[in-house]
Amino acid sequence: MEHPIQTTFLQKAYRNAGIDPGNWHPERGFRANESTLERLYLYYQALYFKQPGAFWWAGLARLTGGQVLFGMRNAVRIMRDPCVMTQQIVAVAKDIFENLAWQHELFLHDPELLFQVCETIHTRHEHPYADCWRLLYSGDAERIGRGNRMLLENEQCHTIQPHYDIIRKDNYARPYFRLTRFVMRNIHPHHRRFIVEFPLGDITRFADRWRWISHPRGMWARWVAAGETERSRLVALSNEAVVKHRW
Repeated sequence: MEHPIQTTFLQKAYRNAGIDPGNWHPERGFRANESTLERLYLYYQALYFKQPGAFWWAGLARLTGGQVLFGMRNAVRIMRDPCVMTQQIVAVAKDIFENLAWQHELFLHDPELLFQVCETIHTRHEHPYADCWRLLYSGDAERIGRGNRMLLENEQCHTIQPHYDIIRKDNYARPYFRLTRFVMRNIHPHHRRFIVEFPLGDITRFADRWRWISHPRGMWARWVAAGETERSRLVALSNEAVVKHRW
């Protein structure tokens, strides 16, 4: 059961994103939800700039949206929409938002209250959310980076991977999904494409995807090393600039 504070701040996140939850229907696939996804990634952009010194996950989520839009716009040219793949990609975007947006909104409102609420919510995540947010609240760059990385690992392992597993089991979607290892681009300009880093890997599996994200010269380390000025420059780009990699 959701904590009432969680419900209140999720509603606030929906309002701030300009998204009507009643119009977000993953079962209808990508095209029917494309405008909602565009609003979602603009929301992450605005959210990042409310705390650019702390909301590093949100900034990276904003840039990841460019790959989602790029990949799905091309995918639906050659595959059915809706299908299991397009439905699950929209569903995972919604689940990430509903899992983390209210936490960011509550952090902005009252960090101590967020810690308390997180401690009352039972989750199956690797890193307790209260621990993540205390690190973000520390004011120390190393600890802020660690807390954001923990948020990212929770998301990749426990929110994204179950949806990917559904796609991997679907006879129609599976062959298309396997192609993502070849077409997955770099999320920001300071790291390399998946196929270049791990030519024998499978990005649809958490272990391989997390290696790409977390290795010492990978997506996350380079995001942290880029510094606030460069992160902010990239996050401020338009949706289309991010989609087209006009860095």
